[in-house]
Amino acid sequence: MQPITGLHIGSLLDQTLFEVRLYHEDWHGPFDPADSPGYDLVFLTGLQPDFDRMRQLSYYFRAQGAVVVGGGSICTAFPEFATEFFDVVCAGGVDCVRDVASDFLRGSLQKIYRSPAASISDYPVDYSLFTRHGINPMLHLMETSRGCSFKCSFCVMPNEVGGHATYSIDHFKTGLQDTLASSAPWSFKRWYPLVMLLDNNFSDDPAHMLKVAAILAANPKVRGWAALVTQNVLQDRDLIAHLARSKCILLFAGVESLDREMLRRYNKKQNLSRRHSVVDDIAFAEGQGIAICYGYLFDHRHQTAAEMEEQIRALARNPLMPMPVYLSVIAPLAGTATFWDDLRLGHLRPNLRMRDLDGETMAHVQLGDRPEVLVDFIERMFRRPWTVVSRLLILAKTIRRIVHAKTLNPIRWYVIASANFHCFIWSRATPAQPRTYLAGTDTLDPQYFERPADLSDEDERRYFDPIELTDDDGKPSAWLTPYIPSSAGRQERPIFFAPPPIEAEEQQP
Repeated sequence: MQPITGLHIGSLLDQTLFEVRLYHEDWHGPFDPADSPGYDLVFLTGLQPDFDRMRQLSYYFRAQGAVVVGGGSICTAFPEFATEFFDVVCAGGVDCVRDVASDFLRGSLQKIYRSPAASISDYPVDYSLFTRHGINPMLHLMETSRGCSFKCSFCVMPNEVGGHATYSIDHFKTGLQDTLASSAPWSFKRWYPLVMLLDNNFSDDPAHMLKVAAILAANPKVRGWAALVTQNVLQDRDLIAHLARSKCILLFAGVESLDREMLRRYNKKQNLSRRHSVVDDIAFAEGQGIAICYGYLFDHRHQTAAEMEEQIRALARNPLMPMPVYLSVIAPLAGTATFWDDLRLGHLRPNLRMRDLDGETMAHVQLGDRPEVLVDFIERMFRRPWTVVSRLLILAKTIRRIVHAKTLNPIRWYVIASANFHCFIWSRATPAQPRTYLAGTDTLDPQYFERPADLSDEDERRYFDPIELTDDDGKPSAWLTPYIPSSAGRQERPIFFAPPPIEAEEQQP
């Protein structure tokens, strides 16, 4: 994932009082516990499958006397439960970081801090933190807004953010100048600046989107930019042409699937227009010079392995349709409307672990095909995609897309080619250990077994054993029970009725 969250957390800390260090495991590799001494205040954040890793790291930092602050998706959805593993829990957006730091200096920390994720203050972002800590993505990573107004039932946004909020235009102007100035003199980012806008839905506020596009177009240093948008934006041909003239070179669109029944099941209304073909819309955008990227979801509960494979083969055969940049099976992310419905109906597998919510592991009891057939397809698609789709076919497809884009710019050729081959490149980094791809039994990461020799039984359970969402019978785990909403499937955040069990002798840092 893009390392922008740590950048914002670090920027909210007063660097005249704190010496800030950024560490991103997808960028730097697994953190070495031997490096945990010497820190006073540690912020940990991650996606739902990362929550166990956050607990592991919390153990090492707390053992060395640091105050550990947990944030991210699980901490937002289940903050009281998260206090079992961290000294402080941040529920919601990053704006509460300043309050945490201030209370830390005064010695008056609270257990839980809440900040609406859709509430954004105009704090300055210190983009030089990236350069100083060895995080050097090819693109300048920025955001101009947060959240999304749509209510897709598999998405965490409706519960975590609940809407859409924008930064001020002046804030974006200042940030753009700062990130351009912070890049290393010898870097690609300095001599060919490209900007990646990591808004959850850049197109949610059309007026704001057009203002930002105008700023990027007017900046003589910016050579191109990219953003994340919803699929319905591609239907507006005039808008797409305007964005292309404004230096937009790539849009990551929320296509998700071409299976309309699947889109209906997950309330993906913005993708269900009957007047437009998404394939034609994508072809038009790419003809304007805007490369289109998207992820593709498989619904293993309703689709057979043969149907999934045919969907990918059909995408590969279409000369104008890009290949997905990532593939995923449907994951019932904890706290979403889909998750609560699946839990209520008994559709989740026994001993479902948070770590299983990785987009590769099948988390449901109900399957659209025999388990061994689905597992065989997933194994091939995620680890050996060339056995499903020929590399030569994708190469020919890439060349046709480049010709269709009508550009002589080699950077744009690279954007198109890297997106088309991303699944092949990604599969090379997949560990070779055997997997079952079935929740509750799938192989765990090596970090689960790298434990201190003197670890107590209690700390082993608290920090290192995987967190389970269901028990042996597929029913809710005891810690989850107080959070279950009275009506599963509602979009509102569940009300917490009673505190989960926490050890009375909870260790202090």
